[in-house]
Amino acid sequence: MCTNFAAYSVMNERPKVLKNREFTKFKIMSEDEIKTWQTHSVKHKVAFVLMMDGTAFSYDEENGIVFTAPEFYVEKLIHRLICAHGCSVRPIINEVK
Repeated sequence: MCTNFAAYSVMNERPKVLKNREFTKFKIMSEDEIKTWQTHSVKHKVAFVLMMDGTAFSYDEENGIVFTAPEFYVEKLIHRLICAHGCSVRPIINEVK
């Protein structure tokens, strides 16, 4: 009986899945980069993701959900809401001026 075993090497090893923690680890930024955002669309899903990320937000009926974050976070938040949390329509998140 002849058996061939593949030699153990880095090439045969399954790549490890690294979790991206950039949502909760903000780098030190200037005040110009952090902006205030508001939304009325898919409020329950937006609130859920903001709570998971540890981002502070407030809610009232007039303004909807209001939070502060850099622009790259909001872009990734919209992408996560569509891909991972099942939003069928792209959420509208506007900058408060």
